[in-house]
Amino acid sequence: MNIRDLIKRIRTGLGLRQETSDEALLGFLRVLEEVPAEELTCDEIFIKLDEYVEREVDQRDAARIMPLIREHLDVCPECCEEYETLLRVIEESGEK
Repeated sequence: MNIRDLIKRIRTGLGLRQETSDEALLGFLRVLEEVPAEELTCDEIFIKLDEYVEREVDQRDAARIMPLIREHLDVCPECCEEYETLLRVIEESGEK
């Protein structure tokens, strides 16, 4: 599905029948480009890390449910080390 189809679907769902112009679509895309990417700090990761690890140990697809944490872990060695340590401790203790 392309962006035009997506916008058409939204407009139809809202009961709006008028076709969206190319100019309006480009304006919409410019707005989306300027929206800052959501990022979490290491402190925010540490607060949620135990929940993330528990979901992962319980095989509840933690990366899908909490994608910002997975993205942060992929780029932050310190948080990834903390994650791996916590995961290892839980798995070795047999808590789950």
